[in-house]
Parts: sequence; C-alpha cells; structure tokens
Amino acid sequence: MMSLEALRAHQPEATDVRIACDGFGLWLAWSGEINPVVVQTLEDYGGVPVAGNGEQSLWFFFTPDAFLAAARLAVWARFNPLAVTMQLFPVGFKLGADGETALAIDPAFEKQNIESPTTFSVWLASAVAAAASALPGLSLVVEALPVGFCDKIGGRLEADARLPYQSSLGWYTVLKPVGNPLDKAFQAGWREMFGHVESILQRHKFRFILHEFNLMFPLEGLRQFKTWCRDFLALIIRLKEEKPEHYWPCVMAVVDKKGLNFNNELPAKLALDFDKLTPDYPHMVKRNAMMLGEEFSLHEVRFAASGQSQDDWCSVSKREVEAEGAPQLPNLTPAELVPGENPHCFYCGQRGHAVADCPTRRMGERASDVWKEVAGLDFAAMRAGVKAMDARLKKTGPEEGAVLAGEGSDAGILYRAFYDLTWEVQLRAALFFWRAREKDLKKAPDTLMPDDGSPVYQICRELPDRDPTATDKELQDLQIRSPRDFRIMSLRGFLALERGELDRAQSHWKEAELASAYPVSQAWHLYLQARLLEYRNRALQAWALYDQVERLCPSWSFVAYRKLVCEVKSGFAERAALGFASLTAQDGHCFNKMLLDSELERGQIQIAACQRRLWSEMEARVGEERRRLTTMLAELPTWFMPEHPFAAKAEERIARLLQTGKTANYVAHQALCRGRFLLEKDIQGFVARTSKEFKSLFATFVQRLEKVHDESAWFPFPRALVDFNKSYNHCVAALNWAMKADFRMPEAFRKAQILAEDGEERLQKLEGKMKFLRLVRDSTLFLLAVLETFMWLEVAGIILIFALLPLLLFYGDKIGMEYTASLISRQRWEVQKALFFVLSVVALGVAGLRTVLRFERIRDKVFAKAKAKAKSAVAAGKSKK
Repeated sequence: MMSLEALRAHQPEATDVRIACDGFGLWLAWSGEINPVVVQTLEDYGGVPVAGNGEQSLWFFFTPDAFLAAARLAVWARFNPLAVTMQLFPVGFKLGADGETALAIDPAFEKQNIESPTTFSVWLASAVAAAASALPGLSLVVEALPVGFCDKIGGRLEADARLPYQSSLGWYTVLKPVGNPLDKAFQAGWREMFGHVESILQRHKFRFILHEFNLMFPLEGLRQFKTWCRDFLALIIRLKEEKPEHYWPCVMAVVDKKGLNFNNELPAKLALDFDKLTPDYPHMVKRNAMMLGEEFSLHEVRFAASGQSQDDWCSVSKREVEAEGAPQLPNLTPAELVPGENPHCFYCGQRGHAVADCPTRRMGERASDVWKEVAGLDFAAMRAGVKAMDARLKKTGPEEGAVLAGEGSDAGILYRAFYDLTWEVQLRAALFFWRAREKDLKKAPDTLMPDDGSPVYQICRELPDRDPTATDKELQDLQIRSPRDFRIMSLRGFLALERGELDRAQSHWKEAELASAYPVSQAWHLYLQARLLEYRNRALQAWALYDQVERLCPSWSFVAYRKLVCEVKSGFAERAALGFASLTAQDGHCFNKMLLDSELERGQIQIAACQRRLWSEMEARVGEERRRLTTMLAELPTWFMPEHPFAAKAEERIARLLQTGKTANYVAHQALCRGRFLLEKDIQGFVARTSKEFKSLFATFVQRLEKVHDESAWFPFPRALVDFNKSYNHCVAALNWAMKADFRMPEAFRKAQILAEDGEERLQKLEGKMKFLRLVRDSTLFLLAVLETFMWLEVAGIILIFALLPLLLFYGDKIGMEYTASLISRQRWEVQKALFFVLSVVALGVAGLRTVLRFERIRDKVFAKAKAKAKSAVAAGKSKK
C-alpha cells in the first residue's frame, strides 16, 4: 500500500519564496520498474518533479497540459502494458531561494492510499474535472473508486484514442546581438557569432528569420526548448574558451507563442527592453524556466518589479557549470528600494522612485566610514539587515528611510551604503566639490575652501523644499550678477535634471566645467555629464567621458568602477568582470559594492560568477593565512624571550587578525591577508635591524674584551686571576659564537638576546675586576721600576763613596780640604754612614721621579714583551701540531 502522506513526509519547506502559484498536482504510483516513457512524457508536457521514491512520485504542472500528458499515456497504455495509477488534483506550488520545491495539498488527498497497480488508470479530483472535460477528446467517467481513495475524487479520465493530444507548449525565441550595428567590431563579431548559431539552427532544422540583426525562430515543444538552451549555453562556453575572437555577446528572450505571430514585427510586440537583458543567458518567465528541469538554474532579474508570480522574468544557466564555483553569495536586493517601473535614478541608481523624489536629496553629509562599517558585517548579517530594512520600509513607508539613515544597526548601515554607491553625483556632494581643491579626495576635507557667503550654498541646502521654477528664476538673477560663477551653473543643472530637462542639464554642467578654475571641479562636472549620458542609456559615450575624468584625476577610484558599470550596461559583462576582479584585488570594498549595486543587473550572472570565484579563492587563501598566523604565533617563543615588547605586540596583532578573519566578508578576509603579510614583513624587518644591532654590539664587546685582555697581559700574581680567567674565557667563547652565528635563524636570534644581556653583565664585572687588578699590577710594576732605578743609583753611589773617601783622605791637604780630610780621618765610619743615608734618600727620590716620568713607556714595553711572548707561544703550539 502506497501513501501520499509518506511521500510528503520528506518534502522540505520552501524558504524565501521565489514562485508561489496554483496549478495541478499529479500523484503517480507504479509496480516494478517505472517505464521511462512515462517520465519522459510528463517532462515533455511541462511536468516538474517534486518528490519521489522507488514506487511513487509527485509532480506539478503549471498548465492543463497535465491532462494532455495523462491522455497521451492512456492511449499509449492501450497498446503497451503499463501498471501505473495516476491521480490529478489542485495544489499550491512554492519554489524556495535554494531551489527547493513544496506543494500545498488538501489534507483529504494526503491521507489517501493506493494499492500496487496492475493496469493503467487516471483519476481526477472533482475540482479539476471541468478543466479536463473542456479539452477535446477527454471526459470524466464516474465509477466506483478504488480502496483508499478519498471522496473528493470525481472519477476516471477517459481519452479518445483518435486524437493526438499534442502539448500546447510552444515558444518564440528572439536573439539580438549587443552593440552598435554601425561599429566595425560589431559587424565582424556578429558575423562570426551568427555562423556558429546558424549551425545549431540547421542541425536541429529550426526555421528562422533574420531581420535588422534580430534572429527569430520558433521552438515546438519542451524538448526543442531544452535542446536549444543546452546547445546555446554550451556554444557560449566553448567559444569563450577555444575561440574568443568568434564570440560576440547576445541577449535572448524566449516567450510563449500565445497571442504572437512569427514575423518581422515580433521583437516590437514583446514590449521588452532588450538593453536590460543579461547577455549569453536565455531570459523567460519563471514558469517556463521551471519546466526546463533540474539541468538548469534559475536567476532572478531586477529590471522589473520582482515578486512571486510565475510570470515574473528570470534567466537560466547550466547548473553543472555553476557547481564548479563557490557557494552562492547572498542576494541583497531590497524589494522596497531597487525594483520599480522607473528608470534607474540619476542620484542613486534605484528604480523605486523618480529623480526628484530621491531620498539622497534630503540626506546629510556623507558618512565616510560607511564601507568600513559594511566590512564588519558577514553575509548572514547583510542578508538579515536587508530583510529588516525591507520589513520596516514596507510597514512604515519611505519616511522610515530617514530614521534608518541615522541608525547604527545593520539595516541602517546597509541603507546608507545603498545610497553611498553613487555619492559623487548626488546633490549633497555639490557642497563638497564646489570647495574642493585637492585631487586626492582623502586629503580634500582638510583643504576645503571656506564658504564665501554666496547665497548659492543656502539655495543648494534648501533645494529639496523650494519651488523649482522660482528657484531657477533666482539663480538666473544671480548668474546675471556673477556670470562666471560655476556654482550657479552647476546648481541649475541639478534643477534641470529634476525637472526632466536632460539636455539643459547637460548644457549647464558643460558651462560649469568650462568656468571652473580648479581641475577637481572641472573633473567633477565632466563626471556629472558622463553620469547623465549613462542615465540616458548612452553607456559607450559615458565611458569615453569617464575616461577623460580618469586622466584628469587618476586617484578617483570610483571613476574606474563607473567605467566597468558602463561596460556591463553595454552588454560586455564578461569583460567587465575581469576589471571588477582587478579593482577588488586593490580595494576589497569593491566586492561589497558589487553585492549592493542594482545597476549591475544586466551582468548579474557574470558578476555573480566572478564574485563566487573571487570569494572561493579568498576563502582558500584565508585558510592558508590562518595556518601561517597560527604557525607564526607558535614560532614567536623560538625567536623572542618571554615578555619581549615586540613579541607581545605581535601576539596582539595575530589575535586581532584571527578575529577579523572570522567575519565572512571579503574586506575582512583581505585585511587578514594583508595584515599577515605586513606582520611577517615587520617581524623580518625587526629581526634584520636587531641582528645588525647585535653584530655591532658584539663587535663592541669584542673591543672591550680585547682591552681587558691587554690590560691583564702582565700580572705578577697568576693565582689571583683564576676567577677572572674563567669569566674572561666564557666571554671569549660566547663572542666567538656570536661573531660567526646567523641571527636569521630563530634559535640563534633568541640566544643572541640572552647573550646581549648576559655579555654586558659579565663584561661589566670583568671591567670592575680589571680596575682592581690594574691598580695592583701598576703598583707592583711601579715599585719594581723604582727599586730597579734605586738599586742602580745605590750601587753607583756606594762605589763612588768608596772611591771618593780615600782620595779625599790622601789628597785633601793638597786641594785645600784639610778640614774634610781631618774629619774623615777622625770619624770615617760616621761620615760613611751619613753619606750612605743621604745617598739612599737621594737615590730613592731620583728613582721615584724617574719612574713617574717614564712609567707609561716602561708599562708599554713590558706589555709588548708579554704579547710577543704570547704570540711566539701560540706559533710554537701551531708548529708542533
């Protein structure tokens, strides 16, 4: 016994609904293996599989073709054995944002049971019997219901075997190349591209019409529809990879045949702006996209109000191609801001209001850090913020925007960001650019010219509340008095814009550009003219003006962004995606701008693919950067001593970077990568500088140690040098290692830090001991030198005394020294003792004086002999080896 309730038990709930509609549900039960003809027929008639297991399945049909499919199978089953039971009843259908489907079924139908079928039969609910009977050849036969059926089943479907029961599904396809037909590149590119498209048409024998570069052909049935979409998307991929010179972007719309004729007037009757379609991807209503099956992915479009209707427009792509990219990024399209029937607003790019009603006209000064605030939000917070913003705007109305603009909530941050995308062309930017003199807008706020009291400033501030006609008259009077005041012309341009006088606005801004005295003001008014051309769907002309602005002010990064937006609007989104990737590499805020920018709708699929690739690469890179940071954190103790100031700061930076990397935001991830690079660079720089300082410090230590060695070269008491020599030898060994070590290695760098502190301490102790040793050494050397001189003088004096006294004794009388000779003869020993004493005192004094005068030379001579002796001992030791 098979139960529909059991089949429904595993059906997921659809969240963030993209389609909500009513249709026909088909419950299919079979015995054994299901015949492939059954599944193929249901798919060919537009059936969408919702749930299934090995013996039953549940399908949904948007159209009454469900009855035609059942009738076709009923006729086929008359000639082929088919054990299948079908049941058709009304259901509600929902499609979720992630592709999940869900059906709302009457509980009475859910509680039914079906026994394993042995024959083919189709049963209809009473509620759908009238719709089936309205089709030719179909009728309802009332008979006893099988066991397990509910009483809401009206009877069995009977089909006339003489009718073919062809599907009512059919479409017309219009394919249009992007670009200007007068451009040579367009002509050459479309010629090559058409050759490849024509080969597909001929292979499948599609008849077609080519009129004014519009290629039109019918698609008879869902199988042809799938085949064409599959082959065309495969052709685009193949040409881009293998023959990019043959590729040319084309837009395509697939529409139901009903109410249309296949002729040259078909594109005009579609009431569809082809300039808003995304190149390379078929566009159709959501109902038709769902019929294509799981092979294709559905993408929302934003060129019209988006809702849950099956008739809303979308585009499709091959699902297997998307599977190669990163997970889907959030859809940040505020339903209350972006969609609408208006053209893109000049000021903000949204469609929900006219230019004269743009909320930016009443906003205050720009919050320069709004994108830094957005960088702090992860994707989940962004999605929740947009939902909260939509809920508040829907409940309270546009006036809630003023409240949101002043909030610090996620919704408030995103609200300000949506309106900051095009801040440079908004009315509130005039007060800034009128006074700016610095081309670098980051420095411009510090160099703004002061308000000179001109009434034009007050008029600009009050413009949203003023009468346009009276204000324009007042500005004309001011211009008569000050004909060269570019600010008046500039403001008149904004007035003309809001009144819909676009040519006049262009003219006023051109005059303001020519009257401006500073390059930054000239560039801004040229930028306004380019934006106006972009606003008027002249993207290629706007691109050329943006290029001029970029040459005038190369530092204006937003100009490069606008040029890429123009390429997207022109249909060359694939080429623009490469430029966006380059901009994002330089400034991660570009990634967030692309997520929020509604003006990229024409290239949303290509841009989204580019962003998924960038995000996938960034996530892989961040994973590697996190591992590097973790490794750096673990290696810091091997480089630095505990509580080292630089290591402590590095640990703080690593912790901050790891915390930043937890935010699922491209800017945060980019900050992590750049921060890791800068930190590693700073560590390497610090190690290099400190290593150089260590080498210099250790060279100083060596000099100081050599001085200590020289001082201790001669010391009379070797036993007193035991402790001194131990400290000295330790310092020598450490400095020998330091002078040869490579401090770029962590162990050597960390050991050098220890040696720098320990070496200074040991050297100070050695130098302290050396002071005492020097005193002992110099005192001893001085005494020895004095004794040496004294002994020589004493010996010479004694010899002189012993030689002089006998001579005086014998020759004193002859030379007039009778008294001296008499004294010597009487008291010889007393005289000798006196002379000896006087001689000793004089000798000692002369020896001391002489030593003092010659001590430095004596000491240097002794040190030189000691060094020479040491060198000879070393040389002798080497020769023995």
